[in-house]
Amino acid sequence: MKKLLAVLAVLAVMGSAKIFAFGIGAQGGYPLGASVTFKADNLPCIFAADVSIGSVTGFGLTADWWIANPAIEGTWGYFYGVGLGGKMYMGDGWSYLNIGPRAVLGTNVRLLNNFLELYVQAVYQPTFNINLSGESGQAGFNWAGFGAAGGFRIWL
Repeated sequence: MKKLLAVLAVLAVMGSAKIFAFGIGAQGGYPLGASVTFKADNLPCIFAADVSIGSVTGFGLTADWWIANPAIEGTWGYFYGVGLGGKMYMGDGWSYLNIGPRAVLGTNVRLLNNFLELYVQAVYQPTFNINLSGESGQAGFNWAGFGAAGGFRIWL
């Protein structure tokens, strides 16, 4: 009986939770790679999942919390925030993980009655690099973690 009540309570909460908007899009930038980015109004952060393919393959995930997104003019604004990011890299006989905090600064514009968001952003992310296998030469701390990206999100 307790399990049934717990399931019914979870279903009631899920059924009454209203998502006002969901944004999904793509971004690319430096370091070279492509990402899928998404945000739901009921979640406090913007997520991105990325893949880098080349002489080194990498898979990563970031979560950024925008502190503010004030308007500059009309639907054009800027944003800044903090976050966390991590990425696993794999090469010929080695792999390593980097993880660290992020500082994000960017500008965005919403078009077509807030249906389409275009943005560019700069990121500073110092990382702790951990060898997982082999000798990647990347173990330790890296202060020089800079990146930039541009992309779009469609808001549903």
